[in-house]
Amino acid sequence: MNNSQQDLSIEAEPMVDAKQAACALRLPLYWFADQKLRAKYRIPHYLMGGLVRFRMAELSSWAANSRVAGGSGADAQQGEGDTLPGASHEP
Repeated sequence: MNNSQQDLSIEAEPMVDAKQAACALRLPLYWFADQKLRAKYRIPHYLMGGLVRFRMAELSSWAANSRVAGGSGADAQQGEGDTLPGASHEP
């Protein structure tokens, strides 16, 4: 798939709201609903008028690479208190 086809497939992906994103990733709704927490956790999102929307493909990638979402840990700037309750810390 070339780059232009990939861009079209991303554009065709439906956008989801904060509640749908939280349910799909099993994360707290307030992470997606609160502007400061979206910035803190670097959650990919789009502002459309007064609405906040997310693309599931981007959220899945973010979760896989994010320590706070229980992923592999690419976000080295996150502090110890930024992980999910019950998530293990590696020394």
